[in-house]
Amino acid sequence: MAEVLTKAGVLLAMIVLGYVFKRAHLFGRSDCETVSKLVFRLTLPCAAVTAFSEGFQQDLTLYLVVVLGLAADVILWAGAFLATRKRGEAVRAFYTQNVSGYNIGAFTLPFVQSFLGSSGVVTACMFDMGNALMCTGGNYAITSTLMGKTEGGRLKTFLRRLFSSVTIDTYLVLLVLGSLHISLPEPVLAFAERVGAANPFLSMIMIGMMLEFSFEADSVKKAALTLGIRYAAAAVFALFFYYVLPIPLEIRQILVLLSFSPIPSMSPYFTEQICGDGSLSGFTASFSFVISVACITALILTMGIGV
Repeated sequence: MAEVLTKAGVLLAMIVLGYVFKRAHLFGRSDCETVSKLVFRLTLPCAAVTAFSEGFQQDLTLYLVVVLGLAADVILWAGAFLATRKRGEAVRAFYTQNVSGYNIGAFTLPFVQSFLGSSGVVTACMFDMGNALMCTGGNYAITSTLMGKTEGGRLKTFLRRLFSSVTIDTYLVLLVLGSLHISLPEPVLAFAERVGAANPFLSMIMIGMMLEFSFEADSVKKAALTLGIRYAAAAVFALFFYYVLPIPLEIRQILVLLSFSPIPSMSPYFTEQICGDGSLSGFTASFSFVISVACITALILTMGIGV
């Protein structure tokens, strides 16, 4: 238990460090953008390269994980969309963009990387492939279209956003190479291993720099409702993944952790694009990071991961 708490404590300390540095004005908005680019364009793809080179196996279960990632997002989005059908556009925009989607690459994957190693990272990446179809613009495109806010070229914009993501492109290339049993050159793997090792640190620092807290009563109430829905659904998904799916225990454990991932970083932007409250979305996402740290740490201890 001490080792697990130490690892989780170190990751939490990195988040706090990023937040403190931002509050002390040692980091500014441009610094956050720079670190974000390093994470999503370099350290995260390199961590995925290392994981796939060490832990990828030709297993149909991994392809099922992709479907589960997409299905979880679709279920949450559909629930939010239907539940707000008699509410205003701003309310519908907010809930559809903040109840569904998971921040896996920048948040949960570093936990998996620290506690479960390469095989765990592969599973997380596969789940993130399905998740990315919705949280990188899929739920935004569908919601805005159904709300009558269609624009020319929306599908083209969505596809461009999806496939311009270095992380998603890396996942797809690694999946193809792994399926064809093609290995990357040793120098490439050596480089990826060194750079990917920095992913947990930079990701957690980035999360800390992104945190924004506001304690207005109305904001807290709306955020609490959103987070209550998200984490209640997370508990249902986790129980289903762990007790129902006939797949290996380690994969079930990882799916449980992924279920408690926080709100995606892009949600505030998409919320604002559909006339929703972007600042409230950012506030809610910040609290979701804190809750997810506590939930994932507790689950790691409960399931005996890394012990």
